[in-house]
Order: sequence, then structure tokens, then C-alpha cells
Amino acid sequence: MLRGRWLVGTIVALLFAAVFVALGLWQLGRHHHKQEVMRTRRAEYAAPAPELQGTADPAPGTRVQATGTYDGTHQILLRNQPRDDDIGTDVLTPLVLDDGTAVIVDRGWLDGTEPDVPAAPSGTVTVRGLARSPRALSAQDDEREIDGQLSLPRVDLDRIGEQVIMDLRGVWIEAQAQSPASEPPDLPDPPPPTTVNHMQYAIQWFLLALIPLVGWPIVLARRKKKVAS
Repeated sequence: MLRGRWLVGTIVALLFAAVFVALGLWQLGRHHHKQEVMRTRRAEYAAPAPELQGTADPAPGTRVQATGTYDGTHQILLRNQPRDDDIGTDVLTPLVLDDGTAVIVDRGWLDGTEPDVPAAPSGTVTVRGLARSPRALSAQDDEREIDGQLSLPRVDLDRIGEQVIMDLRGVWIEAQAQSPASEPPDLPDPPPPTTVNHMQYAIQWFLLALIPLVGWPIVLARRKKKVAS
């Protein structure tokens, strides 16, 4: 049976199986690399950053950290915030600093347009994230009140300042990490290196490798039985 074209068929089946296994191992390696990149990026989210202090505000887009206590009595809702395929609400809470000023912190995302907003953590917290510029409300933007909390479509610090009656910093912080940690709301995850599901592809290649490894012996067994009969 392992002569002539049957030998060639066996070699071809083994070659195909080897190629499929190699592709599966390559995709598996890509999966582990992607996981390592994600772990590194999560660590970067929690890494120390320049402290928000003094009179000068950091440039928008730069990483910053702030230490203080939340004023949970003046939380604001930032509505219509996308997360994956869902629309939800971000929770904005003033963080009162040691110098008496306050910075608005986006503490994270909640699913739904009228979510059950959790209380802000008590005690001293350190927030690390990105400094963001405010955006003034336009004449078309409407203000709402949900369960006694102001709901806005964008972070207008002048309007929020009227609500919280504090000396607010000129930027707000999009939190990436908080110590001590508290959830919910959900803090953002680092963007993945790619959107490809390498583990799924690895499994597919391994399954394809089974076709020649299982199918060809069946063909040989049937051929042998036919010859014997």
C-alpha cells in the first residue's frame, strides 16, 4: 500500500498536516505575543505619571495623576458614550486636591442610558489617566436630570463648575487606573494590538491538520480492504 501513488499520497498528506500544524503554532505564538502586549499596556495604564499640582494645567493628551478625595455628592453623568457595540454613560466625579482645587475625573463607563450609579470611593485615592480638554455645550445640546444628577452630552467644565461650585482645574482626567481600585464603573481597557482572534485561527489550523492525518489512513484502510477482497 505504501508504494507508487499511495506512497506519494501519504507523503502529501503528511506535508499538508505539517503545514497546518506549523500555521497553528504560528497563530498560537501570535496569540501569546498579543497577550503579553496587553499585559504590558495594562501595566503602563497603572504606571506613575506626573502629579497634577501647581497652577499650570498639563497639556491635553498627556498622562497625569492626581491624589485627593472624591466629592460623591456632585457627580455628573456623561451620556451617549460608546463602548464596543454598546452605548452607556460615563460617571464624572470631582476629585478634591490638597490645595483645595478640584479636577473632574471620568471614573469609568456604565451600561445603559439611566444606570444605577455607584457611590464614589471614600478616603484618599490616586487616579492616573489622560488630561482632556473641556468642550463647551452648544445651543443644540440639552441638559437633563437623571435621578437628581446632571446629565450632559460633553464635558463642559464651565457648566459643571456651576453645578459643583468648586475651583475646577482647566482640564479633566479620563481615568485609566485608580488606587485603591473600585469597580464599577468600568475603566477603559488598552486598545488591542490587533482585532484578530489568533487563538481561534490556531484552533482552525489544528483541526484542518486532522483531516489528512485521519482521512488518509481511512482511505488506505478502505483500499486495503478492497484489495484483500
